[in-house]
Parts: sequence; structure tokens; C-alpha cells
Amino acid sequence: MGIGPNTVKIRVLILTTSFIITGTINIPSGMRLSDSLNKFMKDQAFLAVTDAKVKSIRADATPVERDFILVNKNLLIGISPLP
Repeated sequence: MGIGPNTVKIRVLILTTSFIITGTINIPSGMRLSDSLNKFMKDQAFLAVTDAKVKSIRADATPVERDFILVNKNLLIGISPLP
């Protein structure tokens, strides 16, 4: 999904099978996060995340920061908007 006048950026917390990720995703304006993932982005295999901070679920892991990552949606355990 491209960034445009009809999208908004939201900060999210993403839990995958191996990582905890915080970052920003773009969703259509006026659409809930769950609706965006289940309807608008249902055919996309990956979720584009910008300004990402990635930490392994291992306790001794050091977080890594990246400007852009793609997260395989099949590996998602949970996703939540951040304040």
C-alpha cells in the first residue's frame, strides 16, 4: 500500500513467533487496524513497517533499529496500536 492522502500512519506493537517489533504502518484513513489487515491488506503476504525497532524474544537479545522492514503476516501472533 502506498503512502498517500488517504492513508494514516499508526504506531504499532507486533508480536511474531520470534520477535517483538515496534514501528509505524500505513492504513487507510477512517479504517480500524483490524479491518485494514483483514480486508484491505488481506492479499498481501507481508506487512511494511517503517521506523522499526526489532527485538528477539530471547531475554539476552539486543534490539536492532531499521528504517524499513517487511514482516511475514503468517508469522504474526498479535498486533496492537500504540498510543
